[in-house]
Amino acid sequence: MLDETAPDRWTVRSDAEGAPEAVIERFGGGYRLSRWSPTDAEPARLGVYTSVGLAETAWWRSVDRERGQGRRTMSARRTGLEDA
Repeated sequence: MLDETAPDRWTVRSDAEGAPEAVIERFGGGYRLSRWSPTDAEPARLGVYTSVGLAETAWWRSVDRERGQGRRTMSARRTGLEDA
């Protein structure tokens, strides 16, 4: 779920009552996705995307990969490399 918290800034939450998990900010010609944490001095940058929707999708895919639910591509299976 996306919440617009300021012009050109959104937070990603799992539900309306959940804590923010990621931040999406307008950045140049795209949207920068960062992992949000109240304890980290500097957020972990996760990439720049062409739309807010793509950035949110990238966030949930990264969460799935961390939980071991991500899908591996054919080339990753052949080479033994994990999804980027």
